[in-house]
Amino acid sequence: MEPNTTTEPGARPLWLPLLRVATGASLAALLWEFLTAGQLITFNAAALPLHYWGAVAVHVATGAQLATALLVWRLPGAGSPSGPAHDRRVALVSLLAFVLAFPQAALGSNGPLQAHVPMALLLVAVVVWAVLLVWRRLDPR
Repeated sequence: MEPNTTTEPGARPLWLPLLRVATGASLAALLWEFLTAGQLITFNAAALPLHYWGAVAVHVATGAQLATALLVWRLPGAGSPSGPAHDRRVALVSLLAFVLAFPQAALGSNGPLQAHVPMALLLVAVVVWAVLLVWRRLDPR
């Protein structure tokens, strides 16, 4: 018997809205990072702790995004109407975002900004890709 992941028969699984929230949180954390990075570029040293904790938020948010995407992909009855191939793609893109966040943050602490900033843009592109996949509706019904 499949676990009850819906509020009523025929309703969408509850994991899909949670995945949308998780991808939105990843995007919001990255927006925070851009705002605080702008302050650092203007030599506002008070923004450094805010940027640091924003990086922690990016790791937490992309980790939650990955965990939720894996649940949607692997739990029986939790998949999206788009099918398992779409759910697997969302999980792989979420994994890429989670993995990219670590070297990107490390380059910000110990590396050249010439590498940190382009990796930040790549990370944003991957998270936006995940958001688009999650919000895209391919309901076969």
